[in-house]
Amino acid sequence: MARVESAWRSFVDTIRRVDAAVRDRVAARVPARVRPLLGTSGAQAFVLALLWVALLAAWGPASYQAYVLLLMAVYATTVLGLNLMVGYSGILSLGQGATFGFGAYITAILASHFEWPIWATLPVSLVAGFLLGAVTGLPAGRLLAIGLAMVSLGMVIVFGDMLVLFADITGGNYGVAAIYPRFGFGTEPITGKWLVPLLVVGVMCLAYWLHGRYRTTPFGRATVAVRDEAIGATAYGVSGYLTKVASFAVGSALGALGGGLFSYLSAYISPDAFRTSLSISFLTMVVLGGAGSRIGPVVGTVLLVLVPLALARYPVLNAVLYGALLMVLVRWRPRGLFSRTAAPAPSLQARVEAAGDAEPPAEVPAGSTPALRVVDVHRRFGGLAALGDVSLDVRPGEILGLIGPNGSGKTTLLNVVCGYYPATAGRVELDGTDITTSRPSDIARHGLARTFQTPKTFPSMSIAEHLAMATESSHAGPERMAAYGKLALRTLGLAGLTPEDATRGPKESRGLAHGQLRFLEVATAIARAPKVLLLDEPAAGLSHSEIEGLEAVVEEVSRLGTAVVVVEHHLDMIGRLVDRVVVLDLGKVLWAGVPSELHDVEAVRVAYMGNG
Repeated sequence: MARVESAWRSFVDTIRRVDAAVRDRVAARVPARVRPLLGTSGAQAFVLALLWVALLAAWGPASYQAYVLLLMAVYATTVLGLNLMVGYSGILSLGQGATFGFGAYITAILASHFEWPIWATLPVSLVAGFLLGAVTGLPAGRLLAIGLAMVSLGMVIVFGDMLVLFADITGGNYGVAAIYPRFGFGTEPITGKWLVPLLVVGVMCLAYWLHGRYRTTPFGRATVAVRDEAIGATAYGVSGYLTKVASFAVGSALGALGGGLFSYLSAYISPDAFRTSLSISFLTMVVLGGAGSRIGPVVGTVLLVLVPLALARYPVLNAVLYGALLMVLVRWRPRGLFSRTAAPAPSLQARVEAAGDAEPPAEVPAGSTPALRVVDVHRRFGGLAALGDVSLDVRPGEILGLIGPNGSGKTTLLNVVCGYYPATAGRVELDGTDITTSRPSDIARHGLARTFQTPKTFPSMSIAEHLAMATESSHAGPERMAAYGKLALRTLGLAGLTPEDATRGPKESRGLAHGQLRFLEVATAIARAPKVLLLDEPAAGLSHSEIEGLEAVVEEVSRLGTAVVVVEHHLDMIGRLVDRVVVLDLGKVLWAGVPSELHDVEAVRVAYMGNG
């Protein structure tokens, strides 16, 4: 099996080399303004179009082979929509078959009963699918993965019953016939053999291109971030709920569009074509090809259409082959045939270089208004008082150390400031604005960045994507962004990471070591040019030299005008780094002062160091 794995990797590398060569040739023949729109997905869509049209021309557009080829294209359009949900946003949807059937019946009814033209029926199906996804996703998006899967599966069951219940419109078990394309309302059907085939291939390639472009947009990166680490994504100002609903709606729109194409391809539809097994097949196509990859869903669709047809006369062999395929995937390709999910992203290095020698932000004068104020904050968990009457403030350019024994409430206080826990009483202000009841994503967009005890990075995203998402979520000016961008790149360099490095930069970050992930998280927080930076045990797991480098980075951040709060157990680091110290014990402020006086306070020694 090791040889099989090696052969597969060689095959995938060959495909990537061919793709790069085609992309370069295509890019050389198009205007410079159009080249950024092509990218990898554009070149691959172009190759798919050439392949499909060549096969249609060889077999004839009305042949059985052409029908199978076009059925794969229709299914691929639908599966690409499902990949937006399952692969990009992590939504376990079992209802794409219902969305597919919904679009098919809307197109069929409009084309057959009301004689609408093809240029009107397909957009209506697309919009109807989007609305269906939004209406379903808005309430279901607040459920956990299993709950959302059950809701989507319920759509399939209800859809089948509704087809029979509204038989006057849907034709019940008899279905809808005479689904012909027209150019105008009430005009004669089009008799040409190439219209529907070319339309199906064109829509599939367009869907593939849009599917790839979606992944490289800021919203696409935010969607993947929510899938990988929902809490970490909120630190970038991303609303997990809205991104999931949006991806569900867009994926449903593509599913309904695929259903509309299926109606024209078949010219007749009935409830038998939209059984529950169809939704399972769509999901299997995504998982087999590789959820989250770009080419994977298309490959999975081709395989799961061709293999059952080829083995239809051998039902026993069919079952054995499926079982063997499942075992191979689980053992050697658990993430599917194509597992690479990282995508191209704008270069922070290029942005920094373009800014040139821009002047860094002016230093904030002493005595300025606090960037962060915590006033009489309380937080209770049932009968447990985790925080009681906690007050502190930190000014722009100041570094505040927050220390205390385990369980003293340090991380709880950070979570209250960030909005993850609502304060039971008290007030939190960020740059003079009351954020006590604000959502975490809104607080992050207002200028607060943080790191976590365990780095909450995004395994499926590259280093460049992390930095791109950080800069895209910031509202700072270009000079400020350039200064913080330079510091973020230097921070990555401390861990041996370079976004421009071809061996590491464009690849997924799941293979990075703990220390590298720690610096990656700090660098992305800095790249946002925050007004306030919260660091929760940033030195945990770092070596002595790495801690020294981290201290230099934090000092530089403060010189740029950011207020920094450091939660840390390394008292030597606290003594060297911070301007003031606040000690928490049992959820209350035990002591506050300069670090040089910390070891002279008996109450601190007793509570924190365990001696008197």
